[in-house]
Amino acid sequence: MRESSLATVMSVTDTLPEPTAGEAAAANTEPLPADREIELKFTLDEAGFAAALDSALLRCEGQKSPAKKLVSVYYDTPDWDLLRRKTALRVRRSGRGLPVMTLKWSEGENLFSRGEIEHSVRTIAPDISLFDGEAGDTLRALVGEKPLQAKYETRIHRTTRMIVAAAASIEAAFDHGEIVAGDLTLPLRELELELKSGPEADFYAFAGRLANVLPLRLDAVSKAERASHLALNTAPTPVKAKIATLPGDLNLDAAIGQIILSTRDHFLANWASLRESDDPESIHQMRVALRRLRAALAMFKRVIPCVDFERFRARAKDLACAFGPARDCDALRDLVENGPLRHFPDGGGFAPLFDALEERRRDAYAQARGLIESAEPTLFALDLGVFVARRGWRNALTAENLGGLTEKVGLFAAESLERLHKRALKKGRKLTSLPDAQRHECRIALKNLRYAAEFFSGAFDVDDAADYIRATAQLQTLLGAHNDVATAEHFLTQSHGESATRAAGVVLGWYAREALNADERLAKAWRSFKRARPFWR
Repeated sequence: MRESSLATVMSVTDTLPEPTAGEAAAANTEPLPADREIELKFTLDEAGFAAALDSALLRCEGQKSPAKKLVSVYYDTPDWDLLRRKTALRVRRSGRGLPVMTLKWSEGENLFSRGEIEHSVRTIAPDISLFDGEAGDTLRALVGEKPLQAKYETRIHRTTRMIVAAAASIEAAFDHGEIVAGDLTLPLRELELELKSGPEADFYAFAGRLANVLPLRLDAVSKAERASHLALNTAPTPVKAKIATLPGDLNLDAAIGQIILSTRDHFLANWASLRESDDPESIHQMRVALRRLRAALAMFKRVIPCVDFERFRARAKDLACAFGPARDCDALRDLVENGPLRHFPDGGGFAPLFDALEERRRDAYAQARGLIESAEPTLFALDLGVFVARRGWRNALTAENLGGLTEKVGLFAAESLERLHKRALKKGRKLTSLPDAQRHECRIALKNLRYAAEFFSGAFDVDDAADYIRATAQLQTLLGAHNDVATAEHFLTQSHGESATRAAGVVLGWYAREALNADERLAKAWRSFKRARPFWR
């Protein structure tokens, strides 16, 4: 049984090389632990759903799979305590069999892995006393004396098929139906793949094969989360990166996998917000996730000559660049709204400029949403899953050098942080007198340093790390604001009509004056950064 429990969590493809003989021999072919599931969920339109049902990759000759009607009722406290802790409690009816009560919770280190415990019950009402062990104790402490209420339900028809892909046994579930919350309904059409036994690498590789030929798009939002948004009239919100809590005694091999998956999951977690809202933070956080991944892969490549590190870095860069126009529009709008517009109560004639900007922003967001619905982001995420499951970086090392992966991550972290710290100090010499291009280089160096500090802070004194990260982030933010102004100049100097051009001139003049004050703040932040104690020494 995995050490990860409900209590622990609450506190907190085809293009890749085939596994070596050693990796294949070491692959897990046993059934997964009873308290854990690995599942991928894809959304489809009606035509895509029909194509998936008819796909040769998802058929098993001689296997009869009639659709079953499943009615699942989800329970929570009046204050939605389970939802806030990313925990779902449901009771499901299917045919004449006993209802099944299921508790699910986020596993934390992998977006596609969840804790799961099931019990048969005699009524549709949940009986949480049946959950034993630490998970049961934590659930009962969370619920306390509050009543459990039926919040919403799903009514679906499910067709299931068992698929064998290489050494993996996979259940494919085709779900169509609706989510019901009071008088509100929402149609539902999904394909779920669940790994029943065998290597995770084969599971992700099979999903990648499907996504190459079918219009499948990954969806990180569970049925319970989707239903809660319907019931509460809310939308998915942007998700920021979590500071890693890698312990110092974790080996480098495990740390590489956890860091890669954490950045991938940060990227995926923001798709839902982009799909359903115009919140600018969703685009920003996806780009941050991709930058964090690129920074991590660059660190690892310095000691492990794995060509796939660079291939994934290139793919991440292409995706980040494709989201760039939308982010640039958001940054410019923020510059105007929080700068000169605040000091012109009558609007200062900015409306024509905002009109031109909003037209460009709509086009940029349409392109960003189109990108999310295209195949590449889904394939990128699945390929990363295969790569981590196979520990693909091991192939780049000789047998003699493989032992280095078993060393504690703290040694690698300290050496990496020291190198990045010295690079940032070098790039930032005489910072306030540097031209824009060199300031940008300093900003990139600080980003890489900050991300590394966030990845590895758990291996050292967390309080010291927090002070250092704060000083680095403050300096990076000031340089970022300067970079946003430099980027905005390209749009502002274009012709958007006479009225818009006058407003653009006001903005440019405003930030030319602000640059003088900004340099004073920048010099102070630079001194704070240099005084910050390197926590890894």
